[in-house]
Amino acid sequence: FSATDGSTGKELWAHDTSNHSTWQVIDIQSGTGNGNPGYYMDELLVGDTIYFDADDGSTGQELWAHDTSNHSTWLVTDINSGSGSSNPGDWMNLLVGDTLYFSASNGITGDELWAYDTSNHSIWQVADINSGSTGSTPGQYMEILVGDTIYFSAWQAITGHELWAHDTSNLSTWQVVDIDSGSGDGFPGQQMELLVGDTLYFSAADGNNGYELWAHDTSNDSTWRVTDINSGSASGTPGQYMSLLVDDTIYFSALEWNSGIELWAHRPSSIDY
Repeated sequence: FSATDGSTGKELWAHDTSNHSTWQVIDIQSGTGNGNPGYYMDELLVGDTIYFDADDGSTGQELWAHDTSNHSTWLVTDINSGSGSSNPGDWMNLLVGDTLYFSASNGITGDELWAYDTSNHSIWQVADINSGSTGSTPGQYMEILVGDTIYFSAWQAITGHELWAHDTSNLSTWQVVDIDSGSGDGFPGQQMELLVGDTLYFSAADGNNGYELWAHDTSNDSTWRVTDINSGSASGTPGQYMSLLVDDTIYFSALEWNSGIELWAHRPSSIDY
């Protein structure tokens, strides 16, 4: 975990629950500066090795690793070469097999989807979704793994914030659907995201009915608005305050003008179609 002892800044620390010992693992940014381990990336454990972002004071906030078996710590890669920060994991980070998938910026293409294979130490930009220097901020609103495929929100100048996917088995990347047709933003997952079987349930806006509950069946690539809770152009904002799957029923907060913000439920079935 990250912590500060008041003299070396925020650094990587450890606590052994078996003997109650606590120690500073490493002073990544030596002196009083902050190494800020895990500032953007939720720490990902692969075998005995923890992967996280940190700043050593010279290469910026980049991808680091610590092997708990031999207590070694190292800079994995400097994506944004030099003193600039790539901020890995700022918007998303997932572990698929031995490979980390995360948002990062190389200083040229903006925040895009990157990958690092821990088995062979290769690193690559998965896709430049929004071509040019302005990134697509992948995973800003949602990220869900279904089998070998990552479903996530991403922004493109032509279609706005919409639902995208990347198949980790064949390395293909595509826009799943343009919910708010044209350059408008569907903002999928901004309020909620849940996986029920093979189907994603998430909040989104189509530009006509406000933020409502939507679904995408990953088995047949169909996408539909589940219901218009707050009828008309007003938003039901499903999941703004809570969303939870219990057995086969989704429970979530939603707004309907007559009753206000209350507890709602949806049981997925064939009538969704």
